Amino acid sequence: MSEREIGDNGNFADLFFSSILDPEANARRLTAIQAEGLRAASELVDRFIRIANPESNGSGYSKKQSVNQNGEEDKGETANGAIIEPLLRSWMTMAEQFLRGSSQLSEGTADGLATLDLEKAEAQGALDLTCRSPGVARSEVWLHNRGLGNLGEVRLRCTELLAHDGHVISSAAIEFEPETVPMPGRSSRGVSIKVLVNQEVPPGKYCGTLLAEGYPDLAIPVAVTVEPPAS
Repeated sequence: MSEREIGDNGNFADLFFSSILDPEANARRLTAIQAEGLRAASELVDRFIRIANPESNGSGYSKKQSVNQNGEEDKGETANGAIIEPLLRSWMTMAEQFLRGSSQLSEGTADGLATLDLEKAEAQGALDLTCRSPGVARSEVWLHNRGLGNLGEVRLRCTELLAHDGHVISSAAIEFEPETVPMPGRSSRGVSIKVLVNQEVPPGKYCGTLLAEGYPDLAIPVAVTVEPPAS
């Protein structure tokens, strides 16, 4: 079982580790990454300007025109001969890359993650497993306790999985590791789910529901797709 305590200091390191366990912390983490990247890019541009024009400390630009290799005047703004326009374009490119990367990370993190928020009594996501017959289908669900109180030990249960033609995967074939999960305040826990599919189970899609004992309002859909044996 994997487990972590969610940091509560609000600094960048805490945001990084908490976002691994808490999907909602990704928004704070991405904001910190964007701010850090933009600050670094701005400092890089300012440093180039100060090197080119140390007397002005980057606060004033010269309108002096430079001459290119063809003997023609360069009309771009300069700071003691250093061209500012390429630096600004580089800064804008870096900012755009940070924003695009953080957007893709945010979209990819939330997809397919099954979570049970015990303190808020909210369930998100679904479990969609696939395996060949015979075989083992595996997945994981995350339990969150965002409050300060200790919720004790929580046990997960799953109904039998039913196919449209009446074939069944028994709930006895579904195992959880660990079987009971301690949930102290401000914690998240990952629980592994294993579905044992024997050779008597025909190919098809089997559906059921995952529940948390003591939390009647929490439920997550479970689907196991059994594929034919490899030829």
